[in-house]
Amino acid sequence: MPRLRLSFAVLLIAAVPTLAQAKSACLIQGQIGGMVINECTETDQNLPDDQLKQQCNGKVPGLEEVGGHADARIVAACPGGADGVCEAPMGAQARIYYYKRAPEALATVQSACEAQRGKWVKP
Repeated sequence: MPRLRLSFAVLLIAAVPTLAQAKSACLIQGQIGGMVINECTETDQNLPDDQLKQQCNGKVPGLEEVGGHADARIVAACPGGADGVCEAPMGAQARIYYYKRAPEALATVQSACEAQRGKWVKP
């Protein structure tokens, strides 16, 4: 299971470059391998609305292949109450907020964030 969590964390962080250009935020919720997915990517950069809707609308690609599902939707801003935040992963001007994670799952996401040159922040 830890290997699956690490793979999933890397998969979502890898999605940041496309979402990192969005003006609003993209909230992702679902489940994979019994683990709840509840996170949000946010940035201040501009992107045309139609392109943002294309990137953050509906199912998250790649999750069904590993037995999971998640839905993505545009929100005005990421909600408060995050367990941890990854700032500037892969040098992107973005923040990824993680919610409702068990301590070991949060540690895995923190490691993935730092491996992608991000800065981990506990709110």
